[in-house]
Amino acid sequence: MFIYQRSFPDEKKPFVQFSGKNPNVEAIITWETTTDGNSIVWYGISRDSLNWKKVSDEKVFIHRVLLTGLKPDTLYFYRVGSINVDSGETIFRSFINSFRTAPLEKKKFQFIAYSDSQQIVGIGWHARICNAIAKHSDISFVADVGDLCQNWDYKPDWNQFFYEASVYMNKTSFVPCLGNHDGYYPEEEGEERLHYYKQYFGTPTDMDRFYYSFEWGHVLFVIGEISTTSDEDPSQLRNMAHDLWLNKTLEKGQDKTFRILMFHRQVFSAEKNNEQLISRITPIVKKYNVSLVLYGHHHHYERFLHEGHTYVCLGGGGGQQFGSNCFRPTEFTKAFAMGPSYTKISISLEKINVITYSAENEIIDNCTLILTQNNTLLLE
Repeated sequence: MFIYQRSFPDEKKPFVQFSGKNPNVEAIITWETTTDGNSIVWYGISRDSLNWKKVSDEKVFIHRVLLTGLKPDTLYFYRVGSINVDSGETIFRSFINSFRTAPLEKKKFQFIAYSDSQQIVGIGWHARICNAIAKHSDISFVADVGDLCQNWDYKPDWNQFFYEASVYMNKTSFVPCLGNHDGYYPEEEGEERLHYYKQYFGTPTDMDRFYYSFEWGHVLFVIGEISTTSDEDPSQLRNMAHDLWLNKTLEKGQDKTFRILMFHRQVFSAEKNNEQLISRITPIVKKYNVSLVLYGHHHHYERFLHEGHTYVCLGGGGGQQFGSNCFRPTEFTKAFAMGPSYTKISISLEKINVITYSAENEIIDNCTLILTQNNTLLLE
């Protein structure tokens, strides 16, 4: 018996993300080539008429082009490429893809979230999850809540992630969240270990912070960067800055109907609760009436209800599962499942519906949160 990992190309198909930008009117198109060159995005509101063009003359391998002045709640089509400066020949690097900008007004929409898509020496099911996600044509974006790949500094892992995810990235936007396997800060002062994550997704906030927020109609999405919380850990100053930002962001979002918080490390889990994060995060969730908390880190699916707030562990995205561990559902556990899974979240004006599917699109869990007159959510 032997184990091998398939080799995936360095070249990346284009994808859309907007971390740190306004998804109503902005979008970042990213792709990678094996030779350096300039960057061009042709785009428009009709597949047959890509009437606008954004050009960057800088010669790069990883191309990141920011589109601005877009119209809210509009379906855009685009393709990418470059111009050969010697011959003037147009080199197309993609087929025509699409994405939709965020609405300004209250409007029903759906998105998909999963986590821990990392695969260890080729073992995993991320490709199956991606193929299942690609069958949904009615989603506004897909969020991967951390640990996109297994080794932050090993490019073949990133190649595999993007190759497999490209089946859904060609028709929707992507919302990344930093996981511990995607990069980390050193224990001592020095350059952070975020080489590839930073190249592909950029730095959405000042001072190399990777947390950010965005609004989608009547919903505030907050993408956190939750690291360890040990008193001896030198990341404490970083955690303090993060939590100050988190409080301020959620406070400003009280005018929104719903607030959804995503970060990577687990709070509650049948594998092991994180008592430090429970004491650190749950008071913030309660204070600012967070509607839904999504995280991963532990490689299974689990849904919790704690003090009237729903927390969901989304760790079935592809990583090796720890079957030898003894799972003990917590007193807050409402649903639990092993195996591949992803979650589709439908948001209306007064409800949040959370449906979790297997890789074969069988329903694993289904719950609905209903907005009450006192602005709290009731589990139906």
